[in-house]
Amino acid sequence: MDSSKDTSARYNVLTTSSGSLNKTQEEAPSSDCTEHSLWAYRKAIAYCFSTAFTGFIFGWDVGTIGGLTNLESFKQSFGYLNSDNVWTIDSLVSGLIISVFNIGCAFGGLTLSKAADRWGRKMCLYLSLAIYSVGVVVQWSSVFSGAWYQFMVGRIITGIAVGASSVVAPMFISESSPTVIRGSMVALYQLMITCGILMGNIADYSVKKYMAGNIQWLTPVWLCHVWSVLVMLGLFLMPESPVYYVSKARYNDASRSLSLLNSKPVDSDFVHSEVEKIVENQSHIISAQRDSLWYDVFVGKSNLKRLFIGVAVMIFQQFSGANYFFYYGTSLFASVGLSNSYITAMILGGVNFASTFFGIYTVEKLGRKSTLLTGSIGMFLCMITYTALGSFALKDSNGEETKSIGFLMIVFTCVYIFFFATTWGPGAFVVVSELYNVRTRAIAIAIATSCNWFSNFMISFSTPMITGEIGYKLGFVFSGCLAVSAIFVWNLVPETKGLRIEQVDLLFEDEDDSSKL
Repeated sequence: MDSSKDTSARYNVLTTSSGSLNKTQEEAPSSDCTEHSLWAYRKAIAYCFSTAFTGFIFGWDVGTIGGLTNLESFKQSFGYLNSDNVWTIDSLVSGLIISVFNIGCAFGGLTLSKAADRWGRKMCLYLSLAIYSVGVVVQWSSVFSGAWYQFMVGRIITGIAVGASSVVAPMFISESSPTVIRGSMVALYQLMITCGILMGNIADYSVKKYMAGNIQWLTPVWLCHVWSVLVMLGLFLMPESPVYYVSKARYNDASRSLSLLNSKPVDSDFVHSEVEKIVENQSHIISAQRDSLWYDVFVGKSNLKRLFIGVAVMIFQQFSGANYFFYYGTSLFASVGLSNSYITAMILGGVNFASTFFGIYTVEKLGRKSTLLTGSIGMFLCMITYTALGSFALKDSNGEETKSIGFLMIVFTCVYIFFFATTWGPGAFVVVSELYNVRTRAIAIAIATSCNWFSNFMISFSTPMITGEIGYKLGFVFSGCLAVSAIFVWNLVPETKGLRIEQVDLLFEDEDDSSKL
């Protein structure tokens, strides 16, 4: 008996012998699945929210680090006095401090997340939160050494933890959510990221205005401990993934987990039906992945084409220039003559957060291809206008910044953020999640996501040095990438909305069969 049949057989023997499957699967969902009100799923929503809060931790880093490195107290701790007797941080050091977080994320996403299959989703998240706390301690304790490289090492460690949780948390939420609210619950993770960015922007503004000395930059770092404790408390109450339990043949535990998540009796028809569905799905996955090898993703024109599209979509998402604003918005808008650029960062964070609600709708309504194409065109127009204003119109004949032009640049940046948050922000990950067959899906998504992290690293590392040389003209590079992304999406990205895995496979038949996208 093969492993896929064995999984199903073991469950059938177990449930039949205990008398727990006396009713047919057709009878099971008749009455239990009719309750679709949010109140009926209040426990599942609360559980998923606690897990989605790991996204807040990710967003908090993005929202705080740019403003943090621009604080006078931070510069005094890790910088030097320049020839003008002003505290500053070298652009190379600044780029490293901000960008190495992404290297840690890539490593954690590729390696540490594998623990979720061995030890469970909860244990993997506990482990990542413990590592995260260690990294935070390394960061704030650097106040005693005054060594910027110690702070940088701490950010690598926290990046490893965030990278792992960014893979495991959405998977945990997807596996634990009742079917009727699953899409919204998974989208909650992205929403919490944008919420974290906004709250991080607000924190930077607050410490700059109301605090002084080392406590100014230490406060946002210390608060990281609070967020990790909150997630740990939520995880303590949340049941383990029923999918994980089924993969370990712990069917009674899977039933108890589904009972808690759906507020149904453990011996109800609904719970038995759901366990059966998970067992059947796991059997299908085991059968599809049997004898599969990691390099299968590179074998055959169909697999290579899918991998190329997925990697390109992830790279284009980063080279759209969004993190150019999220990481360096504070310093960018300080150079346009604004008295407090931290307020501008809060505005951008607010636009990003509010737009995410609309983004959840657009990906489903417009479809994947149309969403990305609309985003590329909209962001291109905003970015090239922003860049032209900053490069050729910002300074008057006396070399002074014109505040009206600076205001226009902020307006176009807000519109740009709206386009990103409603299109490429969520859309890129949706496209990549739907491109691959079961046999190559895990490794293909891992490769594409790693390319996303490394692209993020390249941009966040090089931005301060490049802007130091060419200023706002860096925006022309992002504009060019956006133009190319529009052409790429139009010609190569298929529409996968509403398609089953086997239907997506038909779109990517080998050119030997004369198939076209």
